[in-house]
Amino acid sequence: MEGMKQHHAAKWLALLGLLVMACGGLFYAVSIRHGDWGLIGAGAGLLIVLLAALVAREAVGAFFAKRSARLGLGSGVAIIAVLALVIFLGALGARHHVRWDFSQGAAYTLSPQTLKVLAGLKGPVKAYAFFKDTQAGRSQAAEELAKYAYASRLFTYRFVNPDQEPGLAKAMKVRNYGTVVLVGNGREEQVQLPEEQALTNALIRMGQKGKKRIYFLTGHGEPSLDGVGKEDFTSLRKALESSNYEVKSLMLITSDQVPPDAAVVIMAGPKKPMLPQEVERLSAYWDKGGSVLLLLDPDSDGGLNKWLKGKGVELGDDLVIDQASRLAGLSPLAPLASEYGFHDITKMMSGTVCFFPQARSVSLVTNLPQGIKGEELVKTSPASWATDYGGFLAWYKAQMDKIKQGQGKQVPIELKPGKDDRKGPISLGAALSKQGQAKTGKDQERPAGTSRLVVFGDADFANNEFLDLVGNHDLALNSISWLAADDDLVAIRAKSRKNQPLLLQPIQERLLFWIPLVVWPLILALVGVVIIIRRRRAR
Repeated sequence: MEGMKQHHAAKWLALLGLLVMACGGLFYAVSIRHGDWGLIGAGAGLLIVLLAALVAREAVGAFFAKRSARLGLGSGVAIIAVLALVIFLGALGARHHVRWDFSQGAAYTLSPQTLKVLAGLKGPVKAYAFFKDTQAGRSQAAEELAKYAYASRLFTYRFVNPDQEPGLAKAMKVRNYGTVVLVGNGREEQVQLPEEQALTNALIRMGQKGKKRIYFLTGHGEPSLDGVGKEDFTSLRKALESSNYEVKSLMLITSDQVPPDAAVVIMAGPKKPMLPQEVERLSAYWDKGGSVLLLLDPDSDGGLNKWLKGKGVELGDDLVIDQASRLAGLSPLAPLASEYGFHDITKMMSGTVCFFPQARSVSLVTNLPQGIKGEELVKTSPASWATDYGGFLAWYKAQMDKIKQGQGKQVPIELKPGKDDRKGPISLGAALSKQGQAKTGKDQERPAGTSRLVVFGDADFANNEFLDLVGNHDLALNSISWLAADDDLVAIRAKSRKNQPLLLQPIQERLLFWIPLVVWPLILALVGVVIIIRRRRAR
């Protein structure tokens, strides 16, 4: 009687163990963040099954002594093995599935910068997407958020209908449909347009403790940071602010020093040279571990030519011409740069081109000063050359005078370099760094560290007109991120998705009209008439 009770108890114990194993395996298969609990549950179920077998060991031994039991055990083991393999493959596919993007320009793949930001997440981030169930744009938002969740297990998302959960919408201060709120690291960030650029910038802001300040020098004829003209830098300012930088103007002539909180000082497109006092203050800032970006057009060096020579930078008094730019529909005066140095700023830009409207050469001397390391960042194509800037202006003026006098129809640009011109590839930018010495003292307002300097021979490539042209945006933002020591932000950034128009030749347009709207209906009508006539004759 006691043996029967033990056998009955072992039976229920074994069923309980199998149930616990099944639940643990299912939890492991569907869980994203806490899969270890599923493995623990499956292990506990296995221990319960073994305990049941130990309790009813006599009955188990007698059962397996039979020939039919041994044959059945072999079949059962085979079935269990197949089921285990199917479950394992399903769980593996759910946790480690792979996607392939064959769309034009990899439109459905996250940019390297986004992947870099997601890989650097320190904790879980959850996105709350406040959309009505039938709201326009909901499917696009779901598609975008799914790409983020696929790239990182720490990123999850949930759609919320504000009409059904008004309390949650009010708690997160959501006032408009279509808002996405990112929650993580004890912070919240709202995104009004759930596209990759906006979502990634929000993640960047969440991961930073505060805003770094970037100062643009003024007082030398530099373009405006708020203007709407083609030559202004409003687009660059907005791009920096979206990356969680604080942008300010600085008139150095009225300041006794560069503010100690300056992460980067930028001089972009000056028309007049700096005064000696300004150069001294900028030099003192750089010597103490500051970072400086110089965008100097061919007609002005900002009064920094001598200072740059002391750092090993050669500013050419020239103009770079590139006939390869014509293939892209641009002027030969806008050289194309497709060769990049091995530097943190440009190491991810292989295969991308940049354009520099009216640029001068910027190169490094063979032997840099002691303690300074440098790299030439971008070079033009072999079809380019550097010509004397003053001589080119004189030649161009002469051509214009001929046209005004009716002696010419157009202004030709000489596409063959002269004997004194320097043939390409021509360097248009350089980056330098210098490790500072640790200093102490009461007057030490900014701790000495690594001084960084980036120089480009053109300012127009980063203005409102050309910033978003091919790789210009990445080159400008990568340079500033490197100078600000934000190495995580140095990458290829997400591009705003634009509509792709379908352009058809005239013959294609006619075929598209006649075949589906005329030819096929006539063929179907003719086939129908033939079938009707044959059926009537058959009767």
